[in-house]
Formats: sequence, C-alpha cells, structure tokens
Amino acid sequence: MGDVYSLPEFKRQKENAGRIRFLDHDEESVLFSQIRSHSDLYSRFCVFLVDTGARLSEGLDLRWGDLTDTRATFWVTKSGRSRSVPLTRRASLAIAASDRRKPGPFSDIDQQRFRTAWHQAKEVVGLGDDKDVVPHILRHTCASRLVQGGIDIRRVQMWLGHQTLSMTMRYAHLASHDLEMCVPILERASAGR
Repeated sequence: MGDVYSLPEFKRQKENAGRIRFLDHDEESVLFSQIRSHSDLYSRFCVFLVDTGARLSEGLDLRWGDLTDTRATFWVTKSGRSRSVPLTRRASLAIAASDRRKPGPFSDIDQQRFRTAWHQAKEVVGLGDDKDVVPHILRHTCASRLVQGGIDIRRVQMWLGHQTLSMTMRYAHLASHDLEMCVPILERASAGR
C-alpha cells in the first residue's frame, strides 16, 4: 500500500553453540523402560525417534504410505523439504507392532499426553532436574551417535534434513577422535619427499 518505505535493520545474533545434550545408552535404556511401563506405544515411538532422528511432529505425522520395509519418508518437515531415511531393525520393529487400521503407526499419540508421560518418566529415573532432557533430545542423540560412529558431517546433514551445513556442524566436535586418521596420510606425503 506504499506505507512502508524501507525495511528495518536487524542485527544478526550469533547462536550460542553451547553443549549439545544427548542420551548415553544407559540413560536411554532406563528412560525408555520407564516410558514402556506407562505405554508400549510411547516406548516404540521413542525408539523410532532416536533411530531415525525424526522430530516429534514428523513421527506423529507419519502415515503408512510414507513407509516401506526399509525406509521412512518425512513429507512435512521444518525445512519444507521431504527426506527419506533408512530404518534400523529396531525402528522397523517399533513400526510393525503398530495397528495398521490407524492412519499411521504413531497417529494415536496425543503430543501433550506423550510429553506428560516423558516428564513423569524422566523424574522417576533421576533426570528430572536436567532441563535438556526433552523429547527433542532423541534427535540430538541420533545425530551424536552418527557422528561418533564416523559418519561424515554431510551425510548427517542429509539424514537430519538440515537446510544448512552450519546447523549440523554443532555435532562436529564429537568426531574429533577421527583426526588420528589424518596422521598416516601426512606421514606418507612427507615420506615421499
């Protein structure tokens, strides 16, 4: 309408890298066990999220047509771009136990009730004071395990569906042990002189 003549200037703030919290295997085991005592469906949903790196909403929106025997495709994502990820055996079993008469394997889950069960379980297992132990930690756990397992950062980016590599670089410090593989390359290069 011609009322705004110029856009306001915004100073970009740097995002605090901070520490990325993820679950170790023992924490996962006790937390998932406690969640299972509340609901087998919730427990299977947690397994699916941690093994696919899906966001909570992506897992809830998953429909049977989005799944094959070996892959899950997430159509409604934060980035607006779909992505497919291979399924672990554990994730496949979590899906297979769901009722095929429902629209999707986890479509019966009410997000608020799931979050309530999550917070009750984390209290019981002694993680109640850790403000970072929220359902999104399952996505961080997946990414951290991939990086620590030697998967290159570009593949982790594709797995998680990050728009930019800088988002995925938050996990790069977890791969610092892989630097030892650089030494033989440099030694061979210097020996050839």
